[in-house]
Amino acid sequence: MNNNILELKDVWKTYEVGSSTVNALKNFDFTFKEGSFNVILGPSGSGKSTLIRVAGLLEKPTKGNILINTKDLNLLSENEIASFIRNEIGFIFKNSNLIHSLTVLENVMLHMISSDRKKAKEILQKVGFNEYDKFPEELSFKDHQRVTIARSIVNNPSLILADEPTGELHTKEANEIINLLLDLNKKEKLTIIITTNNRLLSQFAENLIEINDGETSTKLSWTC
Repeated sequence: MNNNILELKDVWKTYEVGSSTVNALKNFDFTFKEGSFNVILGPSGSGKSTLIRVAGLLEKPTKGNILINTKDLNLLSENEIASFIRNEIGFIFKNSNLIHSLTVLENVMLHMISSDRKKAKEILQKVGFNEYDKFPEELSFKDHQRVTIARSIVNNPSLILADEPTGELHTKEANEIINLLLDLNKKEKLTIIITTNNRLLSQFAENLIEINDGETSTKLSWTC
């Protein structure tokens, strides 16, 4: 039985910057298994964020194939891709991008396919947050990320893509957020891919991929 959740096959992403050509991703080739916890490690400018945007269908690859649940996304229309993103992929970014005029609960409900106040509260409780009527400006960086994680799972996605989710946090707070994601990975069987430049986070990975200048320099795999 095929349990590949995300496959990137010879994926390239090229940008034209003035008269120069920049390959943000080069020949990226990797398969992520269903229910796995993956860390992509690399310095600033290595291509980590580009990888998240391309893998999450926010940008099209210049060439190569991306498959989610064995479905080749090159064969989907723009509307089908938009629906796929909404139903199958949850995003977590370093900056939460919460809407400041909305409460925490409203921010979470805004992303639901079918608005359900009770379900939104239950999801917030799942990530350890129950101050539903607070506004984003009243939250710590750590609580911003808790709410962002809740928002990412409201539609029961099969894949979570997290781009430097602990980048603004101190070590203790970062570990709390990683442990929360690990808990969701185990209990909800979520496939999670995290990018980071913090080598300490590699200890949590089931799969560790090192990336530099858009290419994988090492591919390591072990069971935690």
